[in-house]
Amino acid sequence: MRKFETLLIENNITPTKQRLDLADIVFAKNQHFTAADLIATTNDSKCFISQATIYNTLCVFEEKGLLKTINLQNGCKFYDTNLNSHHHIYNTSTNTLTDINNDQIEFSKKPEIPQHLEIETTEVLIKVKNT
Repeated sequence: MRKFETLLIENNITPTKQRLDLADIVFAKNQHFTAADLIATTNDSKCFISQATIYNTLCVFEEKGLLKTINLQNGCKFYDTNLNSHHHIYNTSTNTLTDINNDQIEFSKKPEIPQHLEIETTEVLIKVKNT
């Protein structure tokens, strides 16, 4: 049995060769990446997987809760393998995302939330650029 086969099976994902190859790359470490990054990585590693399969697999992993997404206003969508609540720094010059631990940011005040809602999580995205 391959390394992430059990993870896929436990999440009701059919462990095809392509999905297992992608899981080996995606879940090897905590990381941030875009679909374009994953396509480049698979090409570099001689994994011959179509772009459609990559996009579809990312959607399946996201739907099953195996990946978190960070949608940036510029249309760029990052995938995050760290599913714990945390914050990010996004460098607009290098198009990179870096984790910030929750204990590094404190809120002195939060907005009033309507009574029929409750805060699920609060995650901050700080945008920076090179000078």
